[in-house]
Amino acid sequence: MLKSLNLKNPYHWLLLLLVIGLCLIKYEALSLPFFWDEAWSYLPAIRVMAEKGPSLIPGSIDAELYRGHPLLFYFLSSLWIKTFGYSLPIAHLFPLFVSIILLISVYFITYKWTSSYFASFLATLLLLIQPIFLTQSTFLLSEIMLGLFFVWAFYFYFKKQTIGFATALLAALSTKESGYCLIPAFIIILAIEWYFKNADNKLILKYFSIVLVVFSIGFTFFIIQKIMFGWYFFPLHTSMIDFKEFGNKMEGSFLTLFVRQGRNFIYLITFITAIVLFGILKNKLSKEHKILLISFAVITFGFVLFAAINFFTNRYLFAVMPLMLIGCSFVFSYIKNSIQVYSIILIISLIGIFNIHRSINNPNFGDTELSYTKLLKVQIEMVDYVKKSDLKEQVYAPFLMFCIFDNPHNGFIDKKFLKLSSNLSDTNNIFYLNVANESSNELDSMIANNHIHLVKRFENEQAKVELFKK
Repeated sequence: MLKSLNLKNPYHWLLLLLVIGLCLIKYEALSLPFFWDEAWSYLPAIRVMAEKGPSLIPGSIDAELYRGHPLLFYFLSSLWIKTFGYSLPIAHLFPLFVSIILLISVYFITYKWTSSYFASFLATLLLLIQPIFLTQSTFLLSEIMLGLFFVWAFYFYFKKQTIGFATALLAALSTKESGYCLIPAFIIILAIEWYFKNADNKLILKYFSIVLVVFSIGFTFFIIQKIMFGWYFFPLHTSMIDFKEFGNKMEGSFLTLFVRQGRNFIYLITFITAIVLFGILKNKLSKEHKILLISFAVITFGFVLFAAINFFTNRYLFAVMPLMLIGCSFVFSYIKNSIQVYSIILIISLIGIFNIHRSINNPNFGDTELSYTKLLKVQIEMVDYVKKSDLKEQVYAPFLMFCIFDNPHNGFIDKKFLKLSSNLSDTNNIFYLNVANESSNELDSMIANNHIHLVKRFENEQAKVELFKK
């Protein structure tokens, strides 16, 4: 790519602007404490691994910390902070670095698939404006890294670069269990290529063998866990597999991938453009793009099935989004008129600005919405207030707030200083913390019936944290 880099190409400079834009949008977040799953789950495991020594071997740290997940993300994260330092900005820089690599990768790979810098820039822009991407881009969580390996696995597979494909596929399997969706997906894709006569029998057999060998190597991790602990997958996770909610989770997956955060507008514009280009104007979708789009559909459907069977949360679905957005760019790559090109870029940019603004002001504070920073700020204010108040009585804190006061590494406290309980019914509770993202009907009832009274409230627009006393 560097050999063919033309500094006069305006799209290269637009890509640089997107990377700078990401850094500017997330600059404030670098100094904020850890949030949600990164705070109570990933960070403790990463810190312990950094102190013991980065490792990919099961049981190298307590299984309760890494919860049976493959260890590549923990390994790389712990190596990063062990090398560069444990401060909040340094720790958050690692996922930001991975996010920048993903943006550049989408730009490069889309160009290789379309020979259109407009399409490659558009795919990158479509990814950047996703609130789920922007939110996750500084979180010590594995989804963006998994998405990166997914993109490269597909690229190397279709370029028939054996070593690259095997490496990217193994990296995905070594990052999270959901990476194993790639195994049946690529077997189906091999059948699709055979059907389209896109590869001869020898090549099909070669890549089928690679998929099986990589699967065998990757799954060794779980075999070792079985030998060491008596289980392949973390028991708490397997206990959450529930087919009763299959339909609801399928619906939730569909909404997350195709509707929420303005993605419905993006796919609607793509669909209308496809009708005009291929229906009315009679353009022909290339054979390569047909196979790629079918392949993207295969992994997306497989990923949705996996999400519908297991414990569901929106961020788990991110890994397939870059591929889906690259697929959208394939359609737009057939546009040649410069006015139409600029119009599409403008429309997508406006959609992005609107959705980013809406996510910042979202009354929900999950780990896929940019509003989380407002909640973190009021949590910091409450922690500082409680520190100064030097409370001696027991304080009830809902789970995530409990973790904030219980773990000195989360970026809120230097050492434990409160007598805490996460049991609302504990009669020893004197103080009660009420947090916007951890609602409780029982606590709401106590407040409404004046069983507890307000001591202090911190607010930042839609974000709110309150301290009550019995």
